[in-house]
Amino acid sequence: MIQKIGVGNLIVCSIFCTVIGLCGFSISQNFFFLIVSAIPLGLGAGAIDTAVNDYVALHYKAHHMNWLHGFWGIGATAGPIIMGFYLKNQNWRGGYIVLASLQFILVVIVFFSRKQWQQPRKISHASEKQDSMITLINRPGVIFSLICFIFYVGIEACMGLWGSSFLVRVKDIPVSTAAFMTSTYYASLTVGRLAAGFITFFLSSRKLLYLSETLLIAGVVVLLFGNGNFAAIGFIFTGLGSAAIFPTMLHETPGRFGVKNSARIMSLQLALAYTGTTFLPPLLGFLAERFTLVIFPYLLFVFGCILLGSTIILERRVKDNQV
Repeated sequence: MIQKIGVGNLIVCSIFCTVIGLCGFSISQNFFFLIVSAIPLGLGAGAIDTAVNDYVALHYKAHHMNWLHGFWGIGATAGPIIMGFYLKNQNWRGGYIVLASLQFILVVIVFFSRKQWQQPRKISHASEKQDSMITLINRPGVIFSLICFIFYVGIEACMGLWGSSFLVRVKDIPVSTAAFMTSTYYASLTVGRLAAGFITFFLSSRKLLYLSETLLIAGVVVLLFGNGNFAAIGFIFTGLGSAAIFPTMLHETPGRFGVKNSARIMSLQLALAYTGTTFLPPLLGFLAERFTLVIFPYLLFVFGCILLGSTIILERRVKDNQV
């Protein structure tokens, strides 16, 4: 779609799809209509995710990518605050209308600025045949890149969905305190991404990934052994460690696999990232039902080690291929 209609037009269409989905939520009278409305919302979110990340990876530096995702964190914080206000006033439909209105303002802004989005170099099908999907997946390092996305985003989702429950049930921390500690994870994630933009001036992407993933694993270890408020340090370390991983992996895509394949591999990576979000938190819940939530940090530790190991192998495969 990027090749057919251009990045700017695709982003306009994608955001408009999310407007349709949010409006559908606001007027829904039954559960089935919510499911139907979720389809354009998901399609629009997935398309804009791929388009914007691929565009920034091709045209901007690593610090821009980290700042981009830092501002994602600000939006991810603002959305629940807006919905919380309307839920408090027994008007959840009004919350979705406000969110849809904000998205529509984005549609207008991007529509009038769409020509400023430089179109990536088009691939000539006559002289440069597109690789098949199987060929793309078999390129050196692609499999390990996909594994990295599955497990990193899975860790992020598990922290958000199960973190508070772990603190309450296993660490005997009050519910309100546990909720605050969980919010420190997202706060650290946002601050860390904004800070990582400056760190990229001094560290290479590979060193930043190794440092971040090591810090993430250290945060999980603190969660395992820390008691009381000390467990909050685990959430902070895990959030700071998580901060640069996702944007850095995305930004490295064209450099690792070539500009020609960048958009398609980017779409694969993000699709597998959503797969991690979909399946790893339920897997943790399934295991916790049988072994209690004590298993939470142990499973995150395994996920973190798989992430770090896959990153090391990926970097070696890509380096060997470039040599």
